[in-house]
This record gives sequence, structure tokens and C-alpha cells, in this order.
Amino acid sequence: MPMAIALGLGLAAAFILLIRFTGTTGTMVLVVGILALAAIEFYDKVTERGYRPAKMPGVIGCAVLPLAAYWQAEQGVALVLFLALIATVVTAMGASGVQSGPLPNTAITMLGLTWIGLMGSFAAMILKFGEPIGTDTLFAVVIGVVANDIGALFVGSAAGRTPLRQWISPNKSVEGLIGGIVATVGALILLNVVNGEAQTWPQLSDLIILGVVIAVLTPIGDLTESMFKRNLDIKDFGTILPGHGGVLDRFDGFLFALPGAYYTLRVLEPYLN
Repeated sequence: MPMAIALGLGLAAAFILLIRFTGTTGTMVLVVGILALAAIEFYDKVTERGYRPAKMPGVIGCAVLPLAAYWQAEQGVALVLFLALIATVVTAMGASGVQSGPLPNTAITMLGLTWIGLMGSFAAMILKFGEPIGTDTLFAVVIGVVANDIGALFVGSAAGRTPLRQWISPNKSVEGLIGGIVATVGALILLNVVNGEAQTWPQLSDLIILGVVIAVLTPIGDLTESMFKRNLDIKDFGTILPGHGGVLDRFDGFLFALPGAYYTLRVLEPYLN
């Protein structure tokens, strides 16, 4: 647990420094890199387990989706998904016969594109708001997701008694879930206190709403990845991050929190208050 917490805080600090000192451009480079690495991990693992996804369209699509999202928001994402599906089915058509499994392999490829590429591209749609709106919001998402992970890990390890979903992850508990929710909302309240001159999220009530959205969606993202790993009978999708596994293992919660944060930003428009 100490290694996991230390690495989580270290990654959060690095990400926050990148946002603060390189702005939108540097952060976009990081987003594209993370999604590409996560896609490689995913397609490598499903290939190891006997599936034959269209790896090249999948990885390229996941890397291009945030760029398209930054360019044309939802319209750009729809275009890339359309082209990626064409590339995927054409790849499947090149197989020697139906025994190659075109249906499950196409489905697996599109799962990666949707789960990693589409949902991760909401980081780019948030950044499309520019500075400081986009960077401030992504900053708050990073704080909220990391706080959720640490709160759930700490409380779950210390007081976890009630399994959250036993067949998916025996170590995840209802107590840990509650700890994560409290930590997320508390972290964003603290952010409001220490950043009293915030331009994007000046109202505490708006930050609390954002915190609740993150606190609800982050555990769903974590459970989703755990469910897929249980189905594939693997421990982690990668090994690049000590104490966390791979890139996908570390950023699974972000994949669900980012769309929620984007639409919360769109609906509340806190920067107008």
C-alpha cells in the first residue's frame, strides 16, 4: 500500500506540474501518450488470451481520438470511430475464413477504441475550453480521482468488511467505496479553500457537485477494469508502474471520470458565476 500511495501521489504531482507549466499543449501530448500506451497494453493482453483484435487500427485510433476531440469535439470523435470501424472490419475480412472469429475480434477491437480512446478523449474536450478553464478542470479531476483511489485504498485496507462485488474484486469493499467518496469531496472542498481566487470553479457548491460526479464514476471505472481482468484471468494489464501494474491499471478511474467532468462543466458553466 505505501508504494501504491507514493506512486499515485507522485504521478498526480507530475501531472499537475505539467498542467501548470506547459499548459494545454504539453498536457495534450501526455494524454495522447497515455491513451496509446493503455491501448497497446489492452490489445497485447487480449491477444495473449487468444483473441485476434485489429491491433493497428485500435492503437492508432486510441491515439488519434483525443486529437480529433481537441479539433472538432464530439464530431471529430464520431469521424474517427467511423473510420476505425471500417479499418477494423476490413482487417477482419483479410482473414482466411470465419474460423478466425471476426465477430468477437471486431467487438474486442471496438471495446478498446470506446473504453480507452473515446472515454479518454474527453480529457482533450476539457482542454479544448482553453486556459484556464480546461486546465483548471483537468487539475480538479486529477485531484479528485487520486483522492478517491487513496481514500478507498486506505479505508478499505483498514476497515473494509463488506465486499462491494465479490466476484469482480474480493479486496474492494463498501467501506472503501465510502472512504473514496469522502476523500474525493473533501479534496475538492480543500481545493476551494486553498485556491480562493479560482476563475473556473469559484463556487464551493459547483466543486462539490463535480466531486460527487467523480466519486461515483471513478469506482465504476475501477470495477470495470477489474471485471475485464477477471474475465481474462490476468492480474494486471501491464507492469510499467510499480504498485499499480500498467498504465491502464492506473488510469482506469479517469476513463469514466473524464466524461462526467466534461458534461458537468458544460451543464454548470461555473466560470460564468
